[in-house]
This record gives sequence, structure tokens and C-alpha cells, in this order.
Amino acid sequence: MKRRRFYRRRGSLLFKAVCAVIILLIAVLLLDAKLRPAIYDLAALEAYALSSKTVNSAVEKILSENAPAYSEIVGINYSDTNTITGITTDIVKMNLFKSQVTKAVDAAFNERGTTEVAVALGTASGVTLFSGWGPYIDVDVGFSSSTQSDFENVFTAAGINQTQHSVMLNIETTVMLNMAGKRFSQAVETSFCVAQTVIVGSVPDVMVE
Repeated sequence: MKRRRFYRRRGSLLFKAVCAVIILLIAVLLLDAKLRPAIYDLAALEAYALSSKTVNSAVEKILSENAPAYSEIVGINYSDTNTITGITTDIVKMNLFKSQVTKAVDAAFNERGTTEVAVALGTASGVTLFSGWGPYIDVDVGFSSSTQSDFENVFTAAGINQTQHSVMLNIETTVMLNMAGKRFSQAVETSFCVAQTVIVGSVPDVMVE
């Protein structure tokens, strides 16, 4: 009788242990299913912030090393009476510089390759009280990019009979992220002033390139 009770009790404990393990496993799977999308979304946000820094660093490096002078890409034409008759741009030089910038941006992403992005588990839980709390989960993020850029001439008043002419380079980089087989994409847009000067005199409404 005692032996039967022992085996019965042992079997009961084993059954309870198995049930506890199953319940714990289900709880972990449910928690993972709930947190995983939030973790990926937060990792994507961190990755896009890093992408903006990557674009800015690459462009600023090119600007510091190879930015053309205003006179190299823009010409101001005057009449015999010293009146501005037109403003021309050297489209060949501008396109060469634009190509350097776009290649530099894409190369920067290729060099970055795969990066670990840390996400606070407390933030992923969605509970405001736990926002920013650890532990942190490292998510491997693969980067790739496609960059397009265009020049824009911006004219702003700079005083009496004076106009500030800024040659802006508008850059749009489509960043692709790869996280555990999931792909995300988002455009990173930014603008940089390539060259600038103040023109004295009335500026024509039409620019000739």
C-alpha cells in the first residue's frame, strides 16, 4: 500500500511538473509573440537613426574634401551697364560632384554591413513605466541602400537689392534593413548647401543652365 501511494504521489508530482513546464513554455511563446514585433519596430527606429548619421557623415566628408567653390559651378552674366542678365550653372561639374556624393553614401552603407542594435526590453513591453529599462536585446541588422540626389537653386532676400543664392543638394536614400529574414525600407531625406554667395543687383526670374 505504501509503495502504491509513493508511486501515485510521484506520478502526481511528475504530472504537475510537466504541466508547469508546458504552461511556462506557452507563456514564453505568447510573450515572445507579443514582444517580437515591438522589438523589430524599435530596432528599425534605432537603425534608421543610425542611417541618418551614416548619410550625414558620408556627405559632410565629401563636402569638406571636394566641395566646389561657388565660382566653379555658377557664373553671373552682366550687361554693359553692370545689370545682371543671367545666371548659368556648370551642369557637368555639378553632376560629377553629385555622383561622388551618391557613391560615397552607398559605400558607407556597404562598409557598415551588419550592425547590432540594442533594444531595451522594458521599452518593447509597451509599459511606459518600464520604458528604457533593461535588459537589452541585441538585434542584428543588415544595411543596404539606394541613393538619389538633385541640385536645387534657392534664392532669398539678403538686404536692399541683394539676394543670397544657395546651391542645395537634396539627397534621398532608400535604406533597406534585414532583420532575421524580415525586410524593412524607409527613405532618409536630407539637404546640404554646396555653395553660396550674395548677389548684388536684381536677379533674373529665369536661370539658364
